[in-house]
Amino acid sequence: MKKQITESELRTLIHQLNIDRDNEFPEGELPDPPTKQDGTIRIRNQQISVQDPTGGGERAVIYPMSPVKLYVNDEEVVWESPVKAADRVTWKVEELPLFEITISEDKMFAYLLVHAKERYATTLVDAGPAQRVIVRAQDDEKLVLKTVQLADVVTELEAKSIKARIEFAAIQRELLDPTYKPIVVASGKEPVEGQDAMLEIYFPQQVTSEFFEVDGLIDYRNHLRIPTVQKGEVMARKIPMQEGVAGYDVLGNLTLPTPPKDIFIMGKPNVELTSDGFVIAKAQGRPRVTGGKIKTFDVSTAYVVSGNVDIATGNIVFSGDVVVYGDVTDNMIIESLGNVYIYGNVFNSTITATGSINARGNVVASKLYSGYFGVLFNRLYHTSKLLCDYIEKLLSASRMLEQALEAKRQSVRYGQIVQLLLETKMKEIIPTIKELHAVISNIQHIKQSEYEKLKELSDIFSQPTKLIESATYEYVRSFLALLQDTHKEVARMQEENVEISISQSQNSELKSNGDIVVHRDGVLLCELFSARNIVFHSSHSICRGSRLEAGDSILAKIIGGQTGAISVLKAKRKVQVRKMYSGRVCIGKYCKDYFEPIDQVTFDIQMLKRNG
Repeated sequence: MKKQITESELRTLIHQLNIDRDNEFPEGELPDPPTKQDGTIRIRNQQISVQDPTGGGERAVIYPMSPVKLYVNDEEVVWESPVKAADRVTWKVEELPLFEITISEDKMFAYLLVHAKERYATTLVDAGPAQRVIVRAQDDEKLVLKTVQLADVVTELEAKSIKARIEFAAIQRELLDPTYKPIVVASGKEPVEGQDAMLEIYFPQQVTSEFFEVDGLIDYRNHLRIPTVQKGEVMARKIPMQEGVAGYDVLGNLTLPTPPKDIFIMGKPNVELTSDGFVIAKAQGRPRVTGGKIKTFDVSTAYVVSGNVDIATGNIVFSGDVVVYGDVTDNMIIESLGNVYIYGNVFNSTITATGSINARGNVVASKLYSGYFGVLFNRLYHTSKLLCDYIEKLLSASRMLEQALEAKRQSVRYGQIVQLLLETKMKEIIPTIKELHAVISNIQHIKQSEYEKLKELSDIFSQPTKLIESATYEYVRSFLALLQDTHKEVARMQEENVEISISQSQNSELKSNGDIVVHRDGVLLCELFSARNIVFHSSHSICRGSRLEAGDSILAKIIGGQTGAISVLKAKRKVQVRKMYSGRVCIGKYCKDYFEPIDQVTFDIQMLKRNG
């Protein structure tokens, strides 16, 4: 049942219909919708008020500008954010430091950077009403809240544990007249670096290249210009290292200087080392210094062969210089822990020297090794190294056998274990010891008695009965230690600034960790390796059918010929030729073959890249 409307309610409804305005709109037209209005934001008296949009307008947008921090409903706003009237909008001004203290990465300096002398009260800048409002703050310079004082800076320095050499005057000047740039207000003290030990050597370490005859005469000393010292002459001087002085950083921590490097020197019997660092010759001869980390000084006396090295003289093994005034004949060996000088020819032989090799005559079908290669191919070096490896394996195997027998509660003489291993698993030891004996015999033949102990200890391995009865683990260990000392001693004999100097060579192999110098006719069917340079002096020197390799450069004259095998020239930096008929040139990893004659060319890596 419908409710009956009252008269007063009916009057109200009629009034709302606004019947009088019906005729203002043409038939079929509707009245305009309500006006569209965006939301707004207004900032007045430090308050932010928001008005919502009407008629489908857009919401108001607010965003802060530093140093204002803005929060909407307790969430920080860092970029544009729409807001509505119901949101709770709050703000605060972030107080930036008036100054800051920084420390350099190496902690040697502390810097003061003043941002502002005073801090003022801050108010919001009035804005709006507008749909988009930036919240800004401004200083009220009438109201100073804080002024930076010297004590404030000092307190901050103390908080950062900065205590070394604080510049109070510099701080005060910056506070009175700020530059607003970082200034040094504290500094540490740099450590004073020490000095490495130095070695002053008073003699040339290399024989000059004037080895060949002058006016038809040969002068061993003056013509070769071999370095020579007299008894009592000062050979060198060690200047001791100087320790540095420690410093400190701005935090008061010690800063230590780089430890200086010392040089360790030793002297052979012919050399005296004084307490104040002087190296004095005790005999006349050729001075030399060998070794890497430990420098060993010696005065080498020469072993002189007035004629040929042949079956009558036997192979020569000498711990000094060797001088041969004749030829080195077929299948002979010269091993020198020094330099080798040969005035005649070398035929089908092997010459090794820890120093330099000078051969005046022809070198045919031979092997010449100097410096590092002289050590590497030295029989005493090679044999002692080989035996070191074998004896280490022997000790390891014998220890394993002993432990196995102990586990079974069985016992046997240690010498019996060694003998059994020599007969079964370690058959190569006895032949190697015999080879060692042969080398030592040559050394003893020329009165090199320092290796007598090595021979005595090794003798027992060739005597089974004595080995079984008296060999112990400690005995074999002592033999190994002596072998290792021998091996290291030969290795230390390698000299610096070595070279191989020859007149001409055929079918030979030459290796030097210094230079290789060819003075006259050249090389034919040879292999030359130099850690530094290969140099042909004569303008008529030839290189045919040979392989040359240099760690730095090759300076050649005539490469190849009308016929015959080609030569290969390989260098790290450059190859220079006066004339090349044909051949292969390599610089680093770049190679190029040449089959037509070329003149006066210097090859380097850029050239080979362009022509590759």
